[in-house]
Amino acid sequence: MNQNDTHPKIGGGKRGRKATAYKAARTTLLDEQDALARVTWLYHHRKLTQAQIAQELGLSRPTIGRLLRQAAATGLVTVSLRLDVLRRLQTSAQLAQRFGLREVFVVPTSGLDAPADVTRAVAKTGALYLEAVLQPRQILAVSWGQTMFEVARALSDTPIEGLVVAQSMGGLNSGGTFNPSRVVSLVGEKFHARVYHLYVPAIVASPELRDVLLADPGIGAALDVARQASCFMAGIGKVEPDATVLQTGFLDLATIDRLRARGAVGDISSRYFDLQGRPVPGDVEERTVGLSWQDLRRLPNVVAVACGLDKTHAIIGALRTGLLHVLIIDDRTALNVLDRCEREKMGPNSDAGSPTGQTS
Repeated sequence: MNQNDTHPKIGGGKRGRKATAYKAARTTLLDEQDALARVTWLYHHRKLTQAQIAQELGLSRPTIGRLLRQAAATGLVTVSLRLDVLRRLQTSAQLAQRFGLREVFVVPTSGLDAPADVTRAVAKTGALYLEAVLQPRQILAVSWGQTMFEVARALSDTPIEGLVVAQSMGGLNSGGTFNPSRVVSLVGEKFHARVYHLYVPAIVASPELRDVLLADPGIGAALDVARQASCFMAGIGKVEPDATVLQTGFLDLATIDRLRARGAVGDISSRYFDLQGRPVPGDVEERTVGLSWQDLRRLPNVVAVACGLDKTHAIIGALRTGLLHVLIIDDRTALNVLDRCEREKMGPNSDAGSPTGQTS
């Protein structure tokens, strides 16, 4: 057995070393437990051979055999995959198939968890994802918000040679924990990366001013870096009176009301969409300094990190935009998204008893 396969390196780690087999994996493996679950599921439930699993995950056949033995020894598998693990993997597969996603990570939570605990759990998985997939000399673009701030906090100190971190949109006029500038700075610190800031407000007074700012060579250059990102990670915002954009002063309540009147249910990096994933035009769209819809559609790997039953509609709308390649979501919200989509098929009378308490 190859010595490197005895204890494979899964997930993040110091960069600059020789790439392992995991670097070529089609599926991102976050850690040893993720590898155990995926190998067990592929072998026992998808009925793939060890050779097929090795090819799909980019591992050696001896490593697959060792992981299967370890799954049995640790009680992960007896006659079948443990129910909670199976349910998460099935939910992940259903979401990926329904919305054409490359990967979905469903994060286990407890019904006793506070919202902040759920956010931190999902954010930790987002941090593990970045540590697993980012390579030297790549560009990472990041958005902002509470979840993205928690992702930044959860990152380990992991230097990645030549990595560049770029801000996807302007910032707040005043300081704040969730300020885009603060989030991108913290991510850059954790990865020891060069950071490109956008030292302009995210939303300016008029479309004319936005156009003048975008014509500035310095601002244009910073956005050009973000446009070349290998990976873009963002939270999904909601359009409600308690939305982060309102609490932080990005938008006022009158603007939120106008967006809702036009059908907006959520946003990605201040690009608003309705429940069907269609862009919502209007003054906010025309006054935003940041990556455009066209820019976002050209990015090769857009990763959304989202959680909370109150964001169900926003997440569904985001999934329907076609922008996303990867979704990281808590288990209860993931099930609610699938349930909500099934209710839509059944018609308007199916909303009774919806966990979100909302209608389409």
